[in-house]
Amino acid sequence: MRRHWPAPVAAVLAGLTFVASGILRHTYPFGDRPRSTNDLGQQIVPMYAHYRDVLTGHGGDLFFNWSSGFGVPFLGDFMAYVGSTLSWITVLFPRDRVDLVLFLVDVLAIGLAAGAMTAYLRYLRPGPAWVAVIAGVSYGACGWAIDDAAYMSVWLNGLVAFPVLCLLCEWILRRRSAVSMMVTPVVVALLWTSHFYTVYMALIGAALVVVARLLAYDATVSWRHRLTGGVRCIVAVSLGTGLAAPLLLPTFEAVRAARPSPDVVFQPVLPLNFLARLLPGSEGVGTTPGLAVGTVMLLLAVSLPFNRLVPARERIVWTATVVLAMLSLQFRITHEIWHGFDAPNGSPYRQAFVVAGLLVVVGWISLSAGIRSVLTVAAPIGAVLLLYFVSRDIRSSTRVTHLVVPVMVVVALGVWVLNRWPRWVRRGAVAVLVAAVFVEVTLSSAAIDERRSKILSAKAPWGDEHTALRSLVTSAADWPTYRTAPGAEQTVNDPMLIGGQGPQYYSSTMPDRVSQQLLDLGFGYSSYGRAVVDPRNPVVDAIFAIRSRVVVDPGARLERSDVPPVVTVRPATAWSSSDPGPFGAQESALGADVYTVPSVRTEKGRATVLLASCAPGSEIWFAAPDLVGTVLVPGRGWVVNLSARVKSPGLYAGAPMLRAGTVGASGIAAVPIRPGPRATLPATPIGCLDPAKLKSAVRSLTPPTPPKVKATGHTITIHLTPSTTATTLVISTIRTKGWHCSPNATPDNRAGLIAVPLPPGTSDLSCTYHPPGLSQGLTIGAITALGLLLAAVALARVRRTRAAR
Repeated sequence: MRRHWPAPVAAVLAGLTFVASGILRHTYPFGDRPRSTNDLGQQIVPMYAHYRDVLTGHGGDLFFNWSSGFGVPFLGDFMAYVGSTLSWITVLFPRDRVDLVLFLVDVLAIGLAAGAMTAYLRYLRPGPAWVAVIAGVSYGACGWAIDDAAYMSVWLNGLVAFPVLCLLCEWILRRRSAVSMMVTPVVVALLWTSHFYTVYMALIGAALVVVARLLAYDATVSWRHRLTGGVRCIVAVSLGTGLAAPLLLPTFEAVRAARPSPDVVFQPVLPLNFLARLLPGSEGVGTTPGLAVGTVMLLLAVSLPFNRLVPARERIVWTATVVLAMLSLQFRITHEIWHGFDAPNGSPYRQAFVVAGLLVVVGWISLSAGIRSVLTVAAPIGAVLLLYFVSRDIRSSTRVTHLVVPVMVVVALGVWVLNRWPRWVRRGAVAVLVAAVFVEVTLSSAAIDERRSKILSAKAPWGDEHTALRSLVTSAADWPTYRTAPGAEQTVNDPMLIGGQGPQYYSSTMPDRVSQQLLDLGFGYSSYGRAVVDPRNPVVDAIFAIRSRVVVDPGARLERSDVPPVVTVRPATAWSSSDPGPFGAQESALGADVYTVPSVRTEKGRATVLLASCAPGSEIWFAAPDLVGTVLVPGRGWVVNLSARVKSPGLYAGAPMLRAGTVGASGIAAVPIRPGPRATLPATPIGCLDPAKLKSAVRSLTPPTPPKVKATGHTITIHLTPSTTATTLVISTIRTKGWHCSPNATPDNRAGLIAVPLPPGTSDLSCTYHPPGLSQGLTIGAITALGLLLAAVALARVRRTRAAR
């Protein structure tokens, strides 16, 4: 047990640095400042809340999410935002403590990464135990972990995966035992399910480490021995990938079917800006790579090329590995390889944790050989101080950077000098070094969070407003007969966070078919269509059975409407509208003509006025998703249609349909607008909604006895009154690939909705969603598991035979 204490100590210390930085910053749960920055608040917290509902049997399952986007696949979201490693702890806490769960997930993941790195380093090479602890803490709480991953909690799984994969492959290279070949695939499969994206990057990093290990072997080790070890590692990782195929293949299919974003041309940062991120306390979220691993480990890493106690072959190989890995972050082709040939629109340096890990590894290799010569000490101090002085004025540097680097250089130098003193002095020096590293990491984490908070906004943790909104939604719940929309008062994923079943949904795995269908119906959008904005339109409410909606003006209340149920029975032949734009799309989905889409003329004055002829009493709806400017709405004044501050109007973001008044007795629909520069209007921006026609359409779709519907997991079961004629059953969920209905009915789509042709006399129907790729994944996983099981049985027999001899 005494040999293994450094790993858990490193884990605890790394986790404590993150806790201590939160105490210093007075962020949740230690103060009033929110910590749910950007995607943590908008996506991950709501998805954890929904995942807790899934685990406790209160909504959908891992395959399908009935709450968001009127029903969307969930497995891709689970793999992209939740992951399997630590997310299960959400069931240990009340639902309204989901923010605390995410904080604990960050603490635990940082700790696990630190412990895993310490364990790997001590297995790789013997060395001072407390320095191994320092190395683990420096990796677990590296600049990337705090700046880039702490608010994308699931990314931290990649931080954990890198040292674990290195440890597993080192075990295979050394022991060459059958046990290592049995255990490694299982662990690799678990890592894949924790977060496929960053684990892919961790695999690339582990491959670099294995190649470096094979090349750095002493010349007495044969190439056959090296290559067979490398092949065994590849086989073990491949088997683990096969075991994870039931989740990986559906995830890849979900990513392939997701809403695309424009291609991004990678632009490397300036060399000095790049290197400046090696210094502790530096911050550059989304723009520069978080490479910092603390001053001590940076000094040790830089010392390797100058440390003659390390064999020349090793020095050359490991130095080249780190340099090439750093350069790979700056070139387009390697950038694309790191990101699976899908360049991200956000941070371009999501793989930086691998370089941070490599710096820690080479620092440990240098230290474990001994730091004795003056050159080995002076050269890295000179290089780090030179970088410190030339980068002082770079934006990424913080006050903590200016403070801790010179202080830590002095501390590290002092420890080296005292290393030749009596044992009690050396122990005291090590204690000072550990304490200094703890303080440095804590202060750096706090500085990074402070600087980042000025760039990215944060959502408040669960509070009284959340509870009040959830109570309103719960009071109106009538699912699966009707939907209750919670709005988007807290996040754009409120159906998952608050509850209910609304259109709001924001995810990088949003199916393109869902996104495009909602945009066609008049929804607004942001993030290139990966987040939708509810137009609060009565026709949309009728299409998707939104009977109740939470509105805040300014107090929260429920707004109720008469709408058809979620499941409707319609004529066998679809009716299609000839009206253009979202007006016609809504009519086709509703199956009734409720709009007049008039020709529009323009009058110019102080404001541009759009004029059209419509029936008195009609509701005026304005649809111009790409128009930057404002619209004059009676009772509300000038309302922003699409802000000029929005990035790439009409591409990154678009405006929802807007209620622009009521047609008066004159029969003239007038919509004053103030368009911005180069604003574009569609040919038919105005639609006049006839409330009487809409009411009639709703009545025709609402039978005296509506179908009895039960939605469980990824299946919806329907019992209806048999018809003497052929009909079509329509479910107000957008049809995506993967739906199958029984008995023997392949779902079609009607204006994008799930539609099932029903022969006369049909009384029962069920439709089930299976993620595309699941069958193939299960097949691959079963074959791999069977192969491993047979190998384990064969191994057991061989051992029994040897024991009998």
